[in-house]
Amino acid sequence: MLTKTVFLSALASALLILMPWVLGAQVSGYDATRFISELGALDMPNRSMANGAFFLIGAFWMGTTEAVRKGLEPAPMDPWIRFGVIAFAASYIGSVIFPCDYQCPVGGSFNQTVHNTLIWVLYAGAFVAAVRMPLPGRVGLGRTLKVLTVVCFMSMQLAAWERDWWPGIWQRAYEACFVVLWWLWLNNLYSRKEAE
Repeated sequence: MLTKTVFLSALASALLILMPWVLGAQVSGYDATRFISELGALDMPNRSMANGAFFLIGAFWMGTTEAVRKGLEPAPMDPWIRFGVIAFAASYIGSVIFPCDYQCPVGGSFNQTVHNTLIWVLYAGAFVAAVRMPLPGRVGLGRTLKVLTVVCFMSMQLAAWERDWWPGIWQRAYEACFVVLWWLWLNNLYSRKEAE
């Protein structure tokens, strides 16, 4: 079960971190300062590729979470972590169903309104999961990453209103912190399980 969990975690992590860079490199005028969801915006070229990638990111994070849960049996998985990661994954799938308008404005169409509310609430799941992940007491990196995750998430919220604050940079940093915390937590989880 550990091999499957590590493989799925590696695949989900790679998709989350690399796909926005790969897709963004193919769109003229797009850069890392813009939101990732802009790649799937209604008037964006390569929208279908972005939507396929968003669906895969969501599906693999859901599958990874389920693999971890099953690997922990008979012990339960922390429900805040489980549902936080599932909500985060659902935000990527939801952005396919409710894509943002071009340049993801604060206001706009019905899709944009849903995107700015429901999808953002789900996207906060990684924030909740990251804060809840128990790490060994000696892991200063874990504590620092938790604080950075909070700072990046809050900065991203502010940057959503003030576009000059590079919302895409904060978003990518938020996701990178989450991925590193996930791996630290997974390592801690399986180290404890092997010690039993």
